[in-house]
Amino acid sequence: MSIAFSILGLGLLIVFHEWGHFIVARLCGMRVERFSIGFGNPILKFKRGDTIYQLAPIPLGGFVQITGLNPHEEFDANDPYVYPNRPRWMRLAVLVAGPAANYLTAILIALAIFTLSGIPGDMLKVGTVQPGTPAAAAGLQSDDELLQADGKAISVTAPINKIVEASGGNPIPVIIRRAGKEQTLVIAPAKIDGSYRLGIVLEVIRVPVSVGAAIGHAFVMPIEVSGRILTGLWDMVRGAVKAELSGPIGIAQQMSQAAQRGPLEFIQLVMILSVYLGLFNLLPLPALDGGRIIFILAQGLGIKQITAKAEAMVHMVGMVLMLGLMVFVSFKDIRRLFVGKPDTPKPAAAVEKPAEPKSAPAAAPAPATP
Repeated sequence: MSIAFSILGLGLLIVFHEWGHFIVARLCGMRVERFSIGFGNPILKFKRGDTIYQLAPIPLGGFVQITGLNPHEEFDANDPYVYPNRPRWMRLAVLVAGPAANYLTAILIALAIFTLSGIPGDMLKVGTVQPGTPAAAAGLQSDDELLQADGKAISVTAPINKIVEASGGNPIPVIIRRAGKEQTLVIAPAKIDGSYRLGIVLEVIRVPVSVGAAIGHAFVMPIEVSGRILTGLWDMVRGAVKAELSGPIGIAQQMSQAAQRGPLEFIQLVMILSVYLGLFNLLPLPALDGGRIIFILAQGLGIKQITAKAEAMVHMVGMVLMLGLMVFVSFKDIRRLFVGKPDTPKPAAAVEKPAEPKSAPAAAPAPATP
């Protein structure tokens, strides 16, 4: 069931992306031949105006077919309603609309989460306790709020894992708040996977906020996430961190794991992936929305005219390279599933910090170009 939800969630994000392109193309008077939810031979379709709406059996997203947009497509060059013959600002708006739809989706999800569950605070609590671990033996329980460990305050910015590792396995006093009352438990960390651990998964305590504050945080969230993604990409490019890429298979696995941890974890990951998808398609790379935007902006700035044939060739080469990268990354994802690698997620007993969605830029969700 968690795998099914993962496929559905990722597919819906791509459908929302294509929906953004579709709506703005229609508003700009462009000829849209087809809007599909899913891939493959349609199992249900109908035509309204010039557009065929269809439902296909492979639930991995969808696509919108705007006349004249795709490379090497044949169309009536005298038709004023095809993509190449519409004003430059309209073509630009159509390209931006897909990523914008993903950002809007992320904002709406964030607004719902922040309104109903609050915003992430700075304090931590125990999410789960792994049986047979030091935490279980000491009586630590789910929802225990962590206040101090070995005399040091615990928070998101001062995680307990560093304190536990520094203990060298010696017992440390841990102050918790349970049902409004403070208690002190003495826990002797055990070595798990080469590091000293307690055997817990932590959660960030959420702080209730007003609707107005929730709206503000919801609009700021995509900006902060985009900044972290771009920083991570830059660190990979300059070699500061190891490049860890995930394709659709790896992302579906992460979504499945989040679904198993609970609905809130799953919805939060969908929210972050929506930002990933929007930002990824804005990157100035051939075959992506961002690459097409660069060509339009270059023409608007009076740079030497590039023929439609040359632009189509650039996008075609970019698409081939992109698909090659995705095949390579997907192969690594499959290998990781069956063989396992050192960077695979650790078991719950080894986690001493809040669970966070694993960064997977570069080959994140499949490029959703119109």
